[in-house]
Amino acid sequence: MNKRILVIISGLTLLSVLLGACGGAPATATPLAATAPAPAADLATAAEGNLEPVQTANLNFTGSGLVADVPVKEGDAIQAGQLIARLKNDAQHDALAEAQAALAVAQAKQAAYRTQLPQLIAAMQAELQGAQAQQADAAASRDRQADIIDAESALAQAQYAQQGTDSMVNLLYEYNRAHGETFEKAQLAYENAIKATQAAQARLTALLAGSPSDRAASAQLSAAQASQTAAQARLTQLQAELAGTATDALEAPIQQAQAAVESAQIALAQTELRAPFAGTIAQLNLKVGELTPANQPALVLADLSGWQIKTDDLTEIKVPTIKVGQPATIKFDALPEVTLKGEVEAISAVSQVKSGDVVYPVTIKVLDPDPRLRWGMTAAVTFEP
Repeated sequence: MNKRILVIISGLTLLSVLLGACGGAPATATPLAATAPAPAADLATAAEGNLEPVQTANLNFTGSGLVADVPVKEGDAIQAGQLIARLKNDAQHDALAEAQAALAVAQAKQAAYRTQLPQLIAAMQAELQGAQAQQADAAASRDRQADIIDAESALAQAQYAQQGTDSMVNLLYEYNRAHGETFEKAQLAYENAIKATQAAQARLTALLAGSPSDRAASAQLSAAQASQTAAQARLTQLQAELAGTATDALEAPIQQAQAAVESAQIALAQTELRAPFAGTIAQLNLKVGELTPANQPALVLADLSGWQIKTDDLTEIKVPTIKVGQPATIKFDALPEVTLKGEVEAISAVSQVKSGDVVYPVTIKVLDPDPRLRWGMTAAVTFEP
């Protein structure tokens, strides 16, 4: 029983009551029981809704374009992943082919490089040995340690001799002998000792500072050390690449090329519309040679293997009497002779406001569908206790 029937019964009952009151007939003579509205408990278990497929989808291309192929028609049953339509995609095919060619070139370069790794490692080992030999030669050419020790000894001897002559001169002064041949010889010996000390100090300073050849040898040694460090690092990298524990410099271009291929594949896939699930094409708004529709779905796909009824008639007063899994009886205005079984499948946890009432949408699954059922039919649902 749907809403309209309930309203008609209620109106007839009220009219009978009014007519009885106007006629002055005794209250006991009015047969109200036969036309009284259904108890509130019965009204709480009735609702009206519309029939829907168990799954639907409005499908569209991600972008606009010219429709090149539509291999299906309205009413066809299709499988998940099946092609529904294709846009003109010559540019996308060309872009993908170009990206794939670039990837192939990058991969070929890497393959050629990897075949040369043993030779590169051998060459780098030779370079490392050369740098080590150069470093040894430079170190040997600037080794002045023995000369420095000899110069330090000579300076110490000169300083000692200078102190002796200085003491002699001072002693002559002390005894007032700062004249004559003895004093002159002592004075000359002191001056010669000072010159010898200065010469020894100059030699030591020069050895410590290094001669031009020493400085050149130092620069050569530094360069050899840098070459050895670079050669060792490169050799370690090449050996790791050969062992597969490190990536080579050609890996980055390959990754970039792969990313370009994936992007081109996505762009090409976006020119095709495929079914996300198995179902029936309920509506098709595509024609070959025309642009994709702007204000409506390209395709409406429905899974007609099962049906459900969605109703928003259950108010906050009625919905507590309903629970998931509860059985229900379903009748249709278009098929009055058909009565089907149903079951509560879902009760919304979020309320809505309808005509000032707080309601909770409820979904009822049709358990024994009839082949005559059609999308959108009005259904009256009675929830069984």
